[in-house]
Amino acid sequence: MSTHKWGTQPEFFGPRHEHRLAMIVREIERLPRGARVLDGAVGLGTLARRMQQSGYRVFGIDYAFEAALESKRSGVPATVGDMTRMPFRDGVFDGVTTGETLEHLDDDAAAAREIARVVREGGSVVATVPALRSLWSKSDDYYEHRRRYSRDELRALFRERFTIEKAKFWGFPIILTYDTIFLLPMNKRRARKNVDEDKALRSVASVGRSRVVVNLVRAVFAFDKLFEWLPFGPGLLLVGRKR
Repeated sequence: MSTHKWGTQPEFFGPRHEHRLAMIVREIERLPRGARVLDGAVGLGTLARRMQQSGYRVFGIDYAFEAALESKRSGVPATVGDMTRMPFRDGVFDGVTTGETLEHLDDDAAAAREIARVVREGGSVVATVPALRSLWSKSDDYYEHRRRYSRDELRALFRERFTIEKAKFWGFPIILTYDTIFLLPMNKRRARKNVDEDKALRSVASVGRSRVVVNLVRAVFAFDKLFEWLPFGPGLLLVGRKR
């Protein structure tokens, strides 16, 4: 039985999460303000709210009822739905974001086809996924990942309908070190213990929501940009433009 409740997992908060969201928002901001953007899966709505604050009309979809409810409470309209069969008209969105989602799906190819269907011609997709099978760890087991991606595998999901403008690794070496030294031991502990009953895990969660701590650690993460030219890292960012 799972020892964590929905919304408490570290992929929902903390400096690594904030760093990744900032990357996605920078790419979405290439769209004109007022563009319609779908965030799938919306999760706690942090990315959706950030895009909304940047002037976009944002909608969310998530398989979890709790996620859609939390998104609506925060002011972002959302629906409960399956990303492989989305309840939207063809070409209704100017852009779609999907952060750390495809690796959870049994049929990621079907989700990519649905994303292509609901994006208008000339619209954008921005996706992040965990990279490289060689980096598989107990954290992937804890997050219930189905896979990690090579760059070619991620490109292949979208290249039939999208021109791939960017497919780059991120997070080496500092975020990878953070994942190994900090997140991995924490996730092993979380897999064994109930978060609500573990003082150490509650303390980590509290610190991970501190703006001072998050901003400080993110400043350290910024040094990874010096190594973005390397074909290696714990994460991949893809940006595509629909043909």
